[in-house]
Amino acid sequence: MRNLILLIKQFHSFFIFLLLELVCLIIVFKNNNYQQSSYINSSRNVSGTFYSQKSKLTGFINLTEVNDSLMKENAALRKELGITMDVNPLKDSTFSKEIHVDSSLQTAHYTYIPAKVLNNTIDQTINYITLNVGSKQGIKKNMAVISANGIVGRISHVSENYSVALSFLSDRFNVSSMVSDGTVGKLSWDGKDPDYGILSGIPQSVKLKPRDSVFTSGFGNFPEKILVGKAAQVLNGTSYKIYLSTNFRKLHFVYVIAEEIDLERKKIEDSTQVN
Repeated sequence: MRNLILLIKQFHSFFIFLLLELVCLIIVFKNNNYQQSSYINSSRNVSGTFYSQKSKLTGFINLTEVNDSLMKENAALRKELGITMDVNPLKDSTFSKEIHVDSSLQTAHYTYIPAKVLNNTIDQTINYITLNVGSKQGIKKNMAVISANGIVGRISHVSENYSVALSFLSDRFNVSSMVSDGTVGKLSWDGKDPDYGILSGIPQSVKLKPRDSVFTSGFGNFPEKILVGKAAQVLNGTSYKIYLSTNFRKLHFVYVIAEEIDLERKKIEDSTQVN
């Protein structure tokens, strides 16, 4: 102990320098978006590899349960979308539908890319989810991420083989949502419980009853009519506490949604042009 004290006294200036350097780095990364993004980009490959190995070691514990759950999720998703079940339950699902945006008829093509969750935090102010798919699998920034039961988040960072999604359980995350009559509000996390969100902006003339379903409106990253949860409690005349349909505590597999929209009007107009 005496030698340790002598060592600290002898090199105290060096130790103080290291401490101040660490404090400065924390302040820089915390308060500057560019440095924070650069740090995340440089570390996601390393962390992705680490979480991948960790997932392999721990994945066998509930392997049967997880596999059964995954097949049920795929079957339920395909049934909801009207897609025939393939022999391979992990094969990508693709479907198209016509939507109207700004009075223009558009054809939206959606591809559901299955991904395994390698790491998932739920107890931070801003939470992230690491996935085992990256740019090789067609993942791009801002793609929506869902589970078989509801919304999960959106892709924030992408490397060749891994990606990181900003979880819905984050104070910077809002989802445009609607109730059964089409009224649109804003859904956000309450910052406390990973099981609940707050739906705000609902007019007082619209009354939600307990267990009324809430869906995505289609405005934003998520396709429309994806279940987000059910009304649990009235907070005031315009806000409701929503029980989220996604269980973030047991998130093993998700789907990343790749969306491509073709404007039919633009196609017709382009076809009339003379080269």
